[in-house]
Amino acid sequence: MPKTEGLHELYYEHICSITSKTDVLESDITGNGFVINLKRKWCDLFLLSYEDKRTRNYYTSSHAIRLERLRQFRHCIYRIHPFSKFRNFWDFLIVNVFLCNKILQHHNTSVILVTNTIIPYYIGIFFEFIIILDLFVNMNTGYVDSESREIILDLKKGLVRYFSTKLFIHVASAIPVQVIIFLKYGRNSYCSLCKANILISVLRLLSIIGLYRVYETTTYCNRNRKSLKAIHLHNFLRIILISFFTMLQIVNFSDTVSLLYILVNDDIDRSSHYGYLLKMSYKSSNSISSYKKIAYEFLRVCKSLVLFSVRPLKKTYYLDLIFSLMAHLIANIFYVWCLLECYDFFCCYKYTNDHIIMNVKSSADLVKSRKLPEKVYQRVVKYYKSNLSKMTVVKWQNCLYRSLPDILQREIMLSCYRGYIMRIPYFCDWPVSVIEDIVVMLKEKIYLANDIVAEPWIQGDGLIIVDAGELAVYSVDDEETAHLIDGDYFGELSLITDKEVRTSYVVTITDSQILTLDKGAFRMYMRNHTDLFFKLKHVLKKKFSDIDSTE
Repeated sequence: MPKTEGLHELYYEHICSITSKTDVLESDITGNGFVINLKRKWCDLFLLSYEDKRTRNYYTSSHAIRLERLRQFRHCIYRIHPFSKFRNFWDFLIVNVFLCNKILQHHNTSVILVTNTIIPYYIGIFFEFIIILDLFVNMNTGYVDSESREIILDLKKGLVRYFSTKLFIHVASAIPVQVIIFLKYGRNSYCSLCKANILISVLRLLSIIGLYRVYETTTYCNRNRKSLKAIHLHNFLRIILISFFTMLQIVNFSDTVSLLYILVNDDIDRSSHYGYLLKMSYKSSNSISSYKKIAYEFLRVCKSLVLFSVRPLKKTYYLDLIFSLMAHLIANIFYVWCLLECYDFFCCYKYTNDHIIMNVKSSADLVKSRKLPEKVYQRVVKYYKSNLSKMTVVKWQNCLYRSLPDILQREIMLSCYRGYIMRIPYFCDWPVSVIEDIVVMLKEKIYLANDIVAEPWIQGDGLIIVDAGELAVYSVDDEETAHLIDGDYFGELSLITDKEVRTSYVVTITDSQILTLDKGAFRMYMRNHTDLFFKLKHVLKKKFSDIDSTE
């Protein structure tokens, strides 16, 4: 089936095939020394990162990543790549800073939570400085074009998009309330009477815009999560965070509106919840401590989420009823969100068929939205209906299999596929340890009936072994020459040379599962077993030379 051309140009003799490409930081920043290495590390922080797993969705190879880094370094050096190390760290930092600042802002602007120290304001000012700095970081960061799936680093396009979509909300949520209080009152910022005015109350009301940033920044929770279990776990964590800070904002909103009502009418309704809190804070002979007030505020937030009530008195004030109803409605939204997440969780882990049906439906939606041909959708449906695909879904969603230690999963794989490798004449006398390592390198692939597995005049990617199904071999003249069944193999010549050219088609007759041994991974591994590699080279060279001479 394969045809040989220049067998002498093999892997160990062809230097270009094993020489790695040079990164732009190595080629453009020449020299050695502490300063040069520091400069390389500094520039590497803002370039596209090799380690970010999101790059797999946009760049097909490490070579494409190197080209993108080269383009960014030479043409957009002052821009930050959205998949850079710095951006990944900054997203982690900003989500923690923003959440902590929301808590500090509520504490430092509250008339009820009285403190005798200025330290919380210094911390809050530092957090607000980072949030303002985040505006400039976002302006200098590229973005992902969802339509073309390209990373846009152009400064003008990036600014236009940021100004037209997010600037207003980001600026409104970055209003430095604690800085304004500190500039106006200085070291007396913790004075409760200083904060009981319309200006501070309006700023507290504007802080509700920051809920959008809470929703936006907490998307970091699901970044780079591999397993479905981790994804759902962090989804629940995100729901908890968003619900807590939403209820904290409702408590903040209710206190602010009640304070404005008192300032405008110059009167305190004794039946109101806020009036009760003021009485406990200032007029009670046994006033509670600051720590107890903070604990009580925390319980207020939890109570509004769980019990849908903020009323400690027998007679309910009408504003308290409105706020309780608001908390009740919003809390139910979060409960529905949790129920949907639970439903998705159980569907993914318990009901494989339902999961397949949902995947088919999602594929249909994708075909319609992307305006793909109908035959693409039909092939997707056919794939999910095949028994091989169902076995794959069961394997990766089965809790028993996934809970097994890695060493047991390795043993299962060895038991399934070791026989295939040992039946191949080239490997039958190799050491068992080497055969086991080769088995671990095998990759499973599923092909539907009438799929083309191999084409003529194209180099092979490695050794191909039939695990299940039946394949047919056709010549370039469309003549059927052979059939391949379980255990048959082809493409072994590509393991040792890049000059292999196929002269036949290999087409699946039934739905089939094949095992592939990638030639790149095989060659890298065989660097530690050069004697075996050259023995394999000699055997294959002799075999195919005899075939060519016979023909």
